[in-house]
Amino acid sequence: MKSNNNKRLKNIVISLKKLLKQYGASISYIYKEKQGDPEPGPSIGEIGLSRYLEDALRNYGISRLHLFQYEAYRLYMEGKSQVIVAGTGTGKTEAFIIPILDDIIKRGPSVGKPYAIIMYPTKALARDQLYRFKLLAEGKLGIRVAVLDGDTPRDERTKIYADPPHILVTNPDMMHYGLAFSDRIRRLVSGVKVLVLDEMHVYRGVFGTHVKWVIERLKHYADDNMLIIGAGATIGNPGELGEKLFGQNPQVVRGPSRRKGTAYHVFVSYGTTSRWTIASFILSFLVKNSLKTLCFVDSQQMSELIARIARRSYGANVAVHRAGLEPSYRRKVEEDFREGRINGIVATPTMELGIDLGDLDAIIMATLPRSISSYLQRAGRAGRRDNPGIIFTILGDDPIEQYFLRKPQEFFKQEPDPSYIEPDNMEIARIHAAAILLERGLVEASMLPIPIRRALEELSTIGYAKKIDGKFYPDWRRVREIVKGSGLRSAGPQVSIVEDGQKKIGSRELPQALYDLYPGAIYYHAGRSYLVTSLELNNYTAVVKRVGADVRFYTKPLYTVDVAGITPLERRKLSSITLTYAEVDLLITVTGYVIREEYTGRKLGEVFYDDPITWKMRTKALVTQYPNPGIKDAIRLISGYHALEHALISASKPVVGASDTDLGGISYPSGHIIIYDSTPGGNGASRLIYERLEKVHDIAENILASCDCEDGCPKCVYSPYCGNNNQFLSRREAYKILQAVYKLPIARPIKDKGIEGKPLV
Repeated sequence: MKSNNNKRLKNIVISLKKLLKQYGASISYIYKEKQGDPEPGPSIGEIGLSRYLEDALRNYGISRLHLFQYEAYRLYMEGKSQVIVAGTGTGKTEAFIIPILDDIIKRGPSVGKPYAIIMYPTKALARDQLYRFKLLAEGKLGIRVAVLDGDTPRDERTKIYADPPHILVTNPDMMHYGLAFSDRIRRLVSGVKVLVLDEMHVYRGVFGTHVKWVIERLKHYADDNMLIIGAGATIGNPGELGEKLFGQNPQVVRGPSRRKGTAYHVFVSYGTTSRWTIASFILSFLVKNSLKTLCFVDSQQMSELIARIARRSYGANVAVHRAGLEPSYRRKVEEDFREGRINGIVATPTMELGIDLGDLDAIIMATLPRSISSYLQRAGRAGRRDNPGIIFTILGDDPIEQYFLRKPQEFFKQEPDPSYIEPDNMEIARIHAAAILLERGLVEASMLPIPIRRALEELSTIGYAKKIDGKFYPDWRRVREIVKGSGLRSAGPQVSIVEDGQKKIGSRELPQALYDLYPGAIYYHAGRSYLVTSLELNNYTAVVKRVGADVRFYTKPLYTVDVAGITPLERRKLSSITLTYAEVDLLITVTGYVIREEYTGRKLGEVFYDDPITWKMRTKALVTQYPNPGIKDAIRLISGYHALEHALISASKPVVGASDTDLGGISYPSGHIIIYDSTPGGNGASRLIYERLEKVHDIAENILASCDCEDGCPKCVYSPYCGNNNQFLSRREAYKILQAVYKLPIARPIKDKGIEGKPLV
C-alpha cells in the first residue's frame, strides 16, 4: 500500500512539473525526508506503573514507552517542571498524560480535584484531544476528565463546579476571564497540583506574554508546589521560553522532530505568474486528483483570495478556515473535510495546530513560513498514519525565498528558531493588573512581579485604582471594563467591521486594521468581497459594503511611520555601530492606497486622501545609525539606507522566526534605521534582533550581494509591505553601507535627537 502511495505522489509531481511550465513556473528542488521510530525506552511493565494503567495502555496499543516519554515520566515523579519538545504525531501527549494518570491512581480516593489542568490554545483543539484522554482515563481507571470553556453547557458547568473532574481541560482565555469574573472558577482551581501547556510552541509574542500572566495569576490559587509541564513541537529555546512563561527553571526533554514516515518536500518557483494563481492551481490540481490538501497562507485576505481563484478559475471545491470567521463556520469546514465532502482547505495558522482532520495527503505553503519551526509544524500534518506525504512550498520574488532557492539545502539544515515574548509590554501587563484587582480586591504590590507593579502604578495614576500605604484598591467599574474589553491574541484596540452601518461581521486589531480597513480598500471576508467606505478611529469602527464577485483587483495601503520619541533601555556595540534597544513612540499615517490586478499584481493606479489617517503607538524597537561609506549623491545615499532597512527586516525573519506582521521598519536620511515590534507595547521580536544582529547582517549581506538585478528588485530589496510603494531603493548602495559597518573602526553612540529628515517609509 505504501509503495502504491509513493508511486502516486511521484506521478503527481511529474504531471505538475509539466503543467507548471504553462504558467512560467517550475519545480526547483525536491527533498525526501524519512523518519524512523523514536528511540525505544523500557516496557510499561518495567517502570512501576499502576497495574490498572498498564492494562489500559495495552488496550490502547502501548506496550513500551519511547525513551523521551520515559524521561518525562521520571522527571514528573521527581517533581520537576519540564518542557517536552517533540514533533507532530510522535507521542508527546502520552509523555505527560501517562505520569499524570499514574500519579492520580496511586494517590487514591483522597486526591484533590481537579488534580491537573491541561490548557490548549484553542477550544477546538482542547475538544479534539478530549477523546484521547477519556479513552485512556475513564472506564476501568475511573479517572474523570471534563472540558470547561465558553461552549460548555450550563448544566455541565454546574456539575463540574459541584463535583470537579480529576483532569480539567481548558484554554487560557477561559482561565483569563474565569479568574477575573468567577469566584466559582477561583474555587475550582484552588489547590491544583499540575498545569500542562500543550502546543506550547504557540505561546509566543503577544499571546505568549498574555499566557505568562494568566499562569502567574493561576499560581495564586494553585498548590504552592504546582508542577508545570510544557509540551510542544520545534521550539529553538525551550528552556528559556519555559523559564519566561512558567517563572521556573524547567528541565528539557527532547523527542523526535517528526513523526515516523516519509515526506517529500517540493520547492516551486512561481516564475512569471502571481504566487496566488500558482497556489490556487496546485491546490485545485491536488483536490481534483483526490488528495486531501491543506493550503497555508499567513494573511486572512490572501486565504480568501486563493480560495476565490481556485473556485472561480479552476472549479475546485475548497473552503476557507481562518480567524475572524464564526466558530460554527470553522467547525463545519473541519467536519466537511473529515467526511470527504470537500478535499481542500485554505487556512491561516488556525490549522497549524494538531486538530484532527483525518488523513492528510498534501500541504501547500503559499509563502515560506515565518520560521523553520512553523514550516516543520505545518509540514508535519501531511502523511500521518504511516502514509507518505507531500509538501509544496511556493517561492519567488521575496528576498528570503530567493535566498533559499539559491541554497535549498541550507533551509533543511536549520535548527528550530527561538520563541519570544515581551513580559515588559505595559499594554498587556495593564490588563492583567486590572484582572488581579478584580480577583483580589486588595493588592499588595511588593508581592508581585515588576511589570505588574508598574502597571498598577499606571492604573492608579489614571484613576482606575487607589494606592494607600503601598496597597492598591480597584475602581471596580473601570477595571472591569478593561478586562471585559481585552483579548489574549492582541495588545491593541479592536476595530469592529460593520456591514452597511448595522451588522457586525468581524473585527481587526490595531495597527493591522490601518493596513486592511482604510477607506477604499477591498476587504475579503467569508468568501465575499467588501469595499471599505469609512474607518473611524474615535469609535474603532470600519464600515464596509458588499461588492460584486467580479472584482478582479486588490488594494495595498500607502503609509508612513515616523518616530515621535525614543527611550533607550539597553545598548551594546557591534563593530563600528552602537545598537540601542528602546521604547519608541510611533506615528502611523495612511496616506492612500495602490490598486493592483488580481492575477498578475500589475499596478493599475494610486489614490491619495485629502485627510490622511493617523494613529499613535508605543512599542519596542532596535535603533541604530549606519555609516555613510562615502556616497556623495544624497538620493543614492537615502536609497541605500532604505534598501538596507528592507534587507535587514527580511534577514531577521529566519533568524528570530518573525512573521510579516510581527515587525516593521523605518529609515532616515541621517542613516538611522529602526526595526520595531508591530504590536502596541512590543512582542519580543525586536529584542531578539538586537541580540542576534550579527547573524541578521550575514544573511542580509548574502541577499544584497547575490541578486543579479540592476539595482533593486522584489528578489532582494523590494517589499510588498513598503509604505511608500518601494520608492528610493538601491541594492548596491545598501551593500556598501553594510560592508562599511565592519570597516570603520569606532562605534558611534546613538544620539537621541540625532534623527534627521523625514522617514523614507
